[in-house]
Amino acid sequence: MANLTRDQVKTIVTSSLSAIADLPADVEASTFTMLNDEEKRVFLANLKDNLNASPYYRDDGTTSNTSYYDVDLTQSTFSNWPTVKDCIDWVTANQTIYPKNNP
Repeated sequence: MANLTRDQVKTIVTSSLSAIADLPADVEASTFTMLNDEEKRVFLANLKDNLNASPYYRDDGTTSNTSYYDVDLTQSTFSNWPTVKDCIDWVTANQTIYPKNNP
């Protein structure tokens, strides 16, 4: 089983955030202070959806539809993330791989 790399997580995080906010050139230095509670909720939902929809990468670099990535996200999770960089690092470190229950 292969976890998503930090670069892959960064792409997912920035894509999820760009759906609700304009991103500066140095996105990793950005904070979440510009988001209200509703925007934070939408960002977390987008992040979870995008993470779940990412292709599963095997150890050899090929992709498969047998598993998916997930992470436990709550409104209180934001307290762990002073910056977007902290969010990226946290998701990278806390991602979990689950098997898909394909019929």
